[in-house]
Amino acid sequence: MFPMSVAVPVPSDKIPKILLGSELICIFFVLPILFTISIRGTHPFPFIIAGAVFAVFYLLRDKGFSRKSFGDLFTLRKNAKRILLPFLAISLIAIITIALTKPEVLFDYPRHKTALWLAIIIFYPLLAVYPQELFYRAFFFRRYHSLFPGKHTMPLVSALTFGFAHIIYGNIPAVLLTLIGGYLFAITYQHSRSILVVSLEHALYGCLLYTIGLGQFIHTSGPM
Repeated sequence: MFPMSVAVPVPSDKIPKILLGSELICIFFVLPILFTISIRGTHPFPFIIAGAVFAVFYLLRDKGFSRKSFGDLFTLRKNAKRILLPFLAISLIAIITIALTKPEVLFDYPRHKTALWLAIIIFYPLLAVYPQELFYRAFFFRRYHSLFPGKHTMPLVSALTFGFAHIIYGNIPAVLLTLIGGYLFAITYQHSRSILVVSLEHALYGCLLYTIGLGQFIHTSGPM
């Protein structure tokens, strides 16, 4: 279910909240459930791209949406410290935890699946991360801001939808990891309003998972 207002743009705050809320539930909760039930095991890449194309179409037709958001890097300097410090801390904790609990998987991709790992590092940010940020951050924030006007509510709901989408992986760690990541990404987007900046942060964490041995949770059938 995609918003019919794409053809004739209508500000979301002019749409009855019950309709807007129902739309959100259908798109971000019902569709992932249907995907999981009906075509689980199918790679979601076509759906990721379809969602990104839809989001771009929607955002370009919204005259109130700043076109600079698509490639704005100027806010990176302002947000760099807030992005990098948690990333370094989480990376260190994750590496130590895996080294102590499952040392055999630590750096599994770089050591044993080098070609695949390099392909992921190169193409994953372009083909998976940026499209997801278009849909789960830029489109979500723009479309549903009137439902969640509070400063702290929108990042929480955005994270919830992002984490829930990963039920198609069929494992709890994938949902928990992306729930946490989704909150960090939503906060970054809220501060920067830059799809490119939040995509860089998303790519950091995604590549980290594949590098340190957690790629097993997000490789075969889901949209990390």
